[in-house]
Amino acid sequence: MPTPWKARRVRVYTTEYARGAGGKPLVAALLELLRSRDALGATALRAADGFGASGRRHGGGLVDAAPELPVVVEWIDRPERVARVLPEVLALCAHGLVTVDETEVALHEPHPVRELRAGVTVGEVMTREVRSVPPAAPVREVVEAMLGRTYRAVPVVEDGRPVGIITNSDLVLRAGLGVRLELAARLAPEEVRGLLGQLGGPLTARDAMTPEPVTVSPETPLPRAAELMARRRLKRLPVVDGAGRLVGMVSRVDLLRTAAAGLAETAPTARELGLSGDEPLSAVMRRDAPTVRPETPLAEVFQAVTATRLNRALVVDADRRVVGIVSDAELLERVTPALRPGAVQALMRRLPFLHAVGDAAHARGRTAADVMSHAFARAPETMLLTQGIEVMLQTGAKVLAVTDAEGRLAGLVDRADLLHGLLRGGLAAE
Repeated sequence: MPTPWKARRVRVYTTEYARGAGGKPLVAALLELLRSRDALGATALRAADGFGASGRRHGGGLVDAAPELPVVVEWIDRPERVARVLPEVLALCAHGLVTVDETEVALHEPHPVRELRAGVTVGEVMTREVRSVPPAAPVREVVEAMLGRTYRAVPVVEDGRPVGIITNSDLVLRAGLGVRLELAARLAPEEVRGLLGQLGGPLTARDAMTPEPVTVSPETPLPRAAELMARRRLKRLPVVDGAGRLVGMVSRVDLLRTAAAGLAETAPTARELGLSGDEPLSAVMRRDAPTVRPETPLAEVFQAVTATRLNRALVVDADRRVVGIVSDAELLERVTPALRPGAVQALMRRLPFLHAVGDAAHARGRTAADVMSHAFARAPETMLLTQGIEVMLQTGAKVLAVTDAEGRLAGLVDRADLLHGLLRGGLAAE
């Protein structure tokens, strides 16, 4: 049975002859906009009767004789895409009512082939609402702005132009934060305040940023942006206009989401774009996935989690079937505040955490089975790349356990592996 996932439902209440802000028929304009933005889907529903703020009834109960019937355009999509496209929807609606509510998708099985317009560009998938900071902003304010947010990078902007970018790594290596943001989010408030207290003084965004960030324009084709990210090992790129002013950000997730929605295995335009999703996961997966057994002691779990850049380890049984996953953030939650500093050092510097084998009072678990999460994503090695991307995006997983025909662990992929696999030319092998 498919795993339900959170979504948002947008409803636009209007009438069948209503015109949008640009003078075009509103219903047709809304559907064309949503289609051009790669929305999962939208439906226009014509009603029999109704009235709005004007108090005038539309329909009067006689559908065939009604001069102008009410129409509801319903759009269900992922929260991040709704947040990105909703401002454009609202700009089209000169009159009417627009609502947004949370919903849950129990089943979404799209047609395996979706038409993809040739020449899809960065401007069509980028995030337009971008949080930025000036070069003189104190680093502490930058960290406070990023804590608890989904983004892990902030452009540094001067006179509207990006002069640098501050990433998670910059905060650790250049600003001396001492812990990645995803780990900091698992600490108690007083522990976070202690970390922020170490960032006092004159250190500014200019001191911490990576200068001269790699940028793209809204007209940049998606494959070019994907190639830049893959070759430079970047997760996101600032988007600038012809004058060099910041107009948005495009992330690896934006590219993967577009690929999952539109680059089906038999879509001819996918080849024209230079992207291909018709390879199986087995072609791009890494076979040396870090693993532990359920009975593995906590100290060894720390070592396995820090053994690769993934900061995660899969828990497998005696038959190499995946039964759970352990992340560095979950490990940090399993030790008492007294041992958190040592745990942070072990996770950040990839050192042994000897305290994990000590008194059980200092840890909420002694083995991998005690600390693992059962919420993990898996897929067979025969699954195509675009389908694997869809699984990862729907579940929110950072890694995907890949299994063989008998259900045993065969390998593992992360978002970087999937992006490399989509690129023509064998970038995944570099």
